[in-house]
Amino acid sequence: MTVIEAKEVLSKANRWELRDHAFGDREVGWDQNGKEIASGYFSGCTQEVGIVLSDGSYIVFDGADASELAMCGTLGTVERNDETGPEEYVQGQVMPGLTLEGVRKELCGE
Repeated sequence: MTVIEAKEVLSKANRWELRDHAFGDREVGWDQNGKEIASGYFSGCTQEVGIVLSDGSYIVFDGADASELAMCGTLGTVERNDETGPEEYVQGQVMPGLTLEGVRKELCGE
């Protein structure tokens, strides 16, 4: 599968995003007819999209190719998985002053 073919497949799907404003990363998924057909992860140093092929195998695109695929499809749900990050999401931008103690507090609810 080429990037062009992947764009065709993903452009027909619904896309959701789970964003972490504190760490500047996001998980992305694409589904079609109630079935997940692809997933991706994007941060300051990683761009990756995996697509499930018709035979059940998986092809992975990374770097610039994955970045091209990141916005394909119809955006549906956008949620965040942090509570302490800034209001605006910026990919790759870690919240200033983020500390190990602050992460523990967010994860453990302390």
